[in-house]
Amino acid sequence: MDNLNLTAGDLLTHGTILWEETPEYRVWITRDGDKMYFTTEYNSDILQALFDQNQREANAFNKSGSHGEMVKVASVPIGLYHEWARQGITDDREAIRRRLNDADFSKFRTNDWRL
Repeated sequence: MDNLNLTAGDLLTHGTILWEETPEYRVWITRDGDKMYFTTEYNSDILQALFDQNQREANAFNKSGSHGEMVKVASVPIGLYHEWARQGITDDREAIRRRLNDADFSKFRTNDWRL
């Protein structure tokens, strides 16, 4: 046997393990019978720093100023972006528009324009 191919399911027969850890987030895998769940836990200090930066940008945004074709409307952590990509949200213009206009995600916004 020259190659050994394992999946997360082969490594985790039951319970929860830490799958990935970065300074920004941790990914946990939970196996419950035949089902596996991925849970992402974000570092609250990094999220708060991002929220603070987004608020500073929103406060400094000049609605009546001269704007080019590209205007920054939001900033999200890379882990959350990848989670949205797995859900197909980033490939669907309407879905990303709804997500970023949703009040639950308002702290990711860098201005109050609607998409």
